Amino acid sequence: MTKRILFDAVIFDIDNVLIDTRASYTDCIIKTVTTYLETILKFQPSRKPLLSRKDVETFKSLGGFNDDWDTCYGLLLYFLHQKISRRKIGELIKKKNIKSLSAAKKPFGVKGIEKRFGKHPEVDLKRIVDIFQRFYLSDFVWNETLIIPGSFLRQLKKSGVKIGIVTGRNREEANFALRRFQIDRFLDAMITVDETPAKFKKPHPYGLLKVASSLGKNLNFIYVGDLPDDILAAKEAKKRIRISSCGFLKVSSQAEEMKQEFKRLKTDYICKNVQELKQLLC
Repeated sequence: MTKRILFDAVIFDIDNVLIDTRASYTDCIIKTVTTYLETILKFQPSRKPLLSRKDVETFKSLGGFNDDWDTCYGLLLYFLHQKISRRKIGELIKKKNIKSLSAAKKPFGVKGIEKRFGKHPEVDLKRIVDIFQRFYLSDFVWNETLIIPGSFLRQLKKSGVKIGIVTGRNREEANFALRRFQIDRFLDAMITVDETPAKFKKPHPYGLLKVASSLGKNLNFIYVGDLPDDILAAKEAKKRIRISSCGFLKVSSQAEEMKQEFKRLKTDYICKNVQELKQLLC
């Protein structure tokens, strides 16, 4: 007996769902924040790392930080709010307690972090973008690896399932990664940050609704993402289309904590690895 397909269309996030970006985007965030502090703000370097991948994931889980440039900006405001006697990275390491921010009202986002800590005249988003892109395009981009294989996507397509993407990447970087791993041919629609007005970034459902409109808005959708913003976007989109949410934990550095957060948000499905996702979708 053939298994009944639950969904007519699957919409994926790219980062840490289709493609493992811990050694690219996540590490580039760490490098950018540290470099900005040392070179622009003249903080004395430390032998110990300022941030870990878990720190970055924890910060992103506050909500409203799906954009990596915004994440760098928010982290810099957070660090510069710390009361220290000298501009030393080591002093910031001692004061660091990113997890304590999770007790605040969510989502945070740029406006939330500015409201909490205030803007800073020495923190400029354009400079952040310049530093981040220089590091990412020259080095970190080559550290990415595929999570969901092309054979999985091919199986979905053979079953008649349409495939879409909603991502915080820009169009050029999204296309480059999808072509590099030879999975672009399986896609039916994609919305990137380039087609998304700034005020409509995730957790706003704008991207999901646009892709759904391209694929056929009367279909039964599921959105697979790795962060609370993804789940919140799907929940909002559910008011206008038939869509379920799936929290994907494969590369999470704090899988149990994220699982509990997904449960708190009443996520429809939670998959801890590719095999569980395949069982759900195929």
